[in-house]
Amino acid sequence: MPQLQHQIHIAQPIEQVFDYVSTPARWPEWHPSSLRLEPGAETPLSVGSHFEEDISAGGREAHLSWTVIECQRPRIWIAKARADNGVTLRLEYRLTAEGGGTVFTRLLSYELPGLLLKLYNRVLGQRRIERESVQSLRQLRDVLSGS
Repeated sequence: MPQLQHQIHIAQPIEQVFDYVSTPARWPEWHPSSLRLEPGAETPLSVGSHFEEDISAGGREAHLSWTVIECQRPRIWIAKARADNGVTLRLEYRLTAEGGGTVFTRLLSYELPGLLLKLYNRVLGQRRIERESVQSLRQLRDVLSGS
């Protein structure tokens, strides 16, 4: 199961960062893979909340059905998703107050069904997703810093 982990320091209070990243409707503002969220995800979401998202990740488009499985404001937010193509994902946000700001860690793991998707991921997809993930954290920091 591929797993990506990225971390960045954001010069904003932990509560502000947590509320922003746990509001999925805000994701298209900072994550290049997030194209559109269906209404209902405009506030920070807690355990049991469901939401729908359209993405383009690693050069492939999909529709995701998400469920929040853990929420410990302002430190941990975890959701899992199933895509219309059979891919399953687990997204974990971990936040730590540090130096007057926040260290934000994003962990993404995903499982691919079928040999073709696994081969595509190995050859091309995972590198693209890696670049998109790095870019997303830079954009998150810039959006929250007002840059």
